[in-house]
Amino acid sequence: MFTLNQCNLSCAAVAAFCLAISPASADMTRENDVWITRAAMQTDTGYQIPAGAYGIFVVNRPRQVSLLDLRGMAGRGDVILRGDQSGECLVFRARFVAGDFGGDGIGGHLATPIRIVLQSRRVARALAHGHDVVSDTYRVTGQAHHDADIVLGDGLADSYGFVINPGRNVMDEIFGVAHRRITCTPVS
Repeated sequence: MFTLNQCNLSCAAVAAFCLAISPASADMTRENDVWITRAAMQTDTGYQIPAGAYGIFVVNRPRQVSLLDLRGMAGRGDVILRGDQSGECLVFRARFVAGDFGGDGIGGHLATPIRIVLQSRRVARALAHGHDVVSDTYRVTGQAHHDADIVLGDGLADSYGFVINPGRNVMDEIFGVAHRRITCTPVS
């Protein structure tokens, strides 16, 4: 059982750890953002955060279902964000749902893995704080663009609307998302 002080300390530790939520972030300019994200990062778990991005979201085994004209996807994945210390990244689990009107019958199957690039500090901050990221409230594109908040990679078409919900279950909604640190190395 967590006490309020432990929860506040845990939240403060996450805030101090993640670049996306550093206290000086409000004063940072675009040039600083470019400098912070200038190098691609390789994680010890095999994922790569591209240059220019604050992190990635990966769902390895999404399920896709169709019901007449409706099509939906759901799964759980990992959010991987750059850390404020060289050589470290922040990782936590998140739930994912998406949908559009591209269905063509009734059925379900495992879909192609999904990879989403988190290109803005605002998206990384929201996820690190445990807030949902809803595609309608951010600039989402299927092609890399400097003004995009989120770039859709593999496994998800532009036609889908989606929600990324940090955490594994309802307990994470109450007590906060469990973050862990992993090793990240710059890719030259």
